[in-house]
Amino acid sequence: MKKHTCFTVQGKPFFSVGAQLHNSTGYAIGAPEGREALQKDRERAFESLEALGVNTVAVPVCWDAFEPKEGVFDLDYVRRIIDRVRERGLHAVLLWFATWKNGQMEYAPVWVKRDRERFVRVRCVDGRETTVMSPFYEANREQDKRAFVRLMELLKEYDGQEQTVIAVQVENEPGMLAATIRDFSEKGTKSFLGGVPDALIGAARAECLAAEAMEETAQKLAAAGQYCGRTQDRRLSPLAQSWAENGRRESGSWAEVFGALGAEFCTAWAIARYIDDIAAAGKQVYDLFLYVNVWMDRCGNRGWSMAGLDYPSGGAVSKVLEVWETACSHLDAFAPDIYEQEPGCIREAQELYDRRELAFYVPESGLTNVNASMMFEAVGKHRAIGYHVFAAESSLDENGQITEAARGIRHSFAMLRSAETLLAGSRPGMRVHTLVQQPGQDASRLQIGDWLCRVSYAGASPDFAGWVAMDCRHGKDLRDIGRIPMSLEEELARGLLFEMGGNEFYLVGHKVRLYWQKSTWTDGSIPVNMLNIQHQAHNMEFLCLEEGHFEGEGFVTDRIRSGDEARHGIWAQYDCGVIHFVLN
Repeated sequence: MKKHTCFTVQGKPFFSVGAQLHNSTGYAIGAPEGREALQKDRERAFESLEALGVNTVAVPVCWDAFEPKEGVFDLDYVRRIIDRVRERGLHAVLLWFATWKNGQMEYAPVWVKRDRERFVRVRCVDGRETTVMSPFYEANREQDKRAFVRLMELLKEYDGQEQTVIAVQVENEPGMLAATIRDFSEKGTKSFLGGVPDALIGAARAECLAAEAMEETAQKLAAAGQYCGRTQDRRLSPLAQSWAENGRRESGSWAEVFGALGAEFCTAWAIARYIDDIAAAGKQVYDLFLYVNVWMDRCGNRGWSMAGLDYPSGGAVSKVLEVWETACSHLDAFAPDIYEQEPGCIREAQELYDRRELAFYVPESGLTNVNASMMFEAVGKHRAIGYHVFAAESSLDENGQITEAARGIRHSFAMLRSAETLLAGSRPGMRVHTLVQQPGQDASRLQIGDWLCRVSYAGASPDFAGWVAMDCRHGKDLRDIGRIPMSLEEELARGLLFEMGGNEFYLVGHKVRLYWQKSTWTDGSIPVNMLNIQHQAHNMEFLCLEEGHFEGEGFVTDRIRSGDEARHGIWAQYDCGVIHFVLN
């Protein structure tokens, strides 16, 4: 079965700009009419989604609500979720909260929780039971799978034509958030002491051989005086590294083959196989985009990064991604939940989860200005197929107004929504350039063909005292135009520049202003219009400069810029829609 590389609706690529509701709001969205408190929860949820400007909502579907009694399914619960989302013109991602939710089992039905003999729990080294279902027992997996298959059957029957639901998350941040890295139950221990699957050893071996071949080639190039690549390009994954360090054994227990990481690899393999089996059964019924999200380990190099304590052991974190890739053939994405506030860590995570064979998608992230900027790197550099924030309802204050903390997210979502036609799928020859200001930065520079582009984040420049125009709608934005943010807590300038070829471009951005200059001089002189920032702006010539929006695949012009609005650089604010221009 071919993997999905993007979300689709009616066979067409769909770029998802979304927000996930608070966990328990899923009950309210699917509840029958009549309870005032739940009605208020629903109203607040949809008000927050409208305020954020999303096109997709992520809603939990809770196993305990879907199958309150064994074999008895509340199908109307899911139908009501779909109906209420559909009525508001939104699409939905359904989150299957079942065996795992944040490394625990809160959403398993009561009849599962009570029957500890049939539905076995993970055990610690002292024999104590945890509040986590074990991935080593078939009864656990089969019961979850039966319920999931019924959900997928319902989606196909009720939504297969309209396709309000674009994806399903199979479990939520799976793993064991308990005082143990592995399961010490009878079957868990038997698996840990048993042999490592040949497929996993084969994956480690193949990576090591590929790295050795690359190193040999690099040495030959270096001997010939040629560039041989960066060292980090040849760095082994934790799977291959631990296999090599422990003697490259072709068989043995998890500890013998992988050493200290063996216990976490064993847990990851069991959980990945468990979830992939559920996904396979679901796709046999309805071939929808299926993914698993990840409570991250902070890229494995910050703090203790201890499985079971700092994050659920066995989830698809940085240390075990190759284990999950080897174990899974039916999931379309391993999707990182990114709540970090350190841009460096976020960039590492984006690079790590941008896997060649899988789609890149961020299903959860924070309502922060750091996230408002970093989502542009996810979309521009890594071609993310969708980007969601968590806790939509928390974006509103007690008066129902967007909070100051969420305002940057709202601005970013407006820009992504404006460009969603360009972001969905790909256009031949299109290149995407990411514009993201760093604290203290006044400008950046792009080389595009034989054009130089100066991207200003402070009006014309921070030391320019002359008049800088926008238009009558944005006069208020000029008051602070020369100020450079110095903190990650502030809203920074950002945007996306789409290069279409033939000197044609589209731009979405906030607090950005572009200046263009040909870079073809070779005699050592400086072009005279470079000597003055005003001359730079005045001497740019456009064949076209306009604001507009997309309707289907076509661009519709809303406003034409010329004169004052055009002679101070090509500027963009979040509410300008899409800026279309052709340089002469």
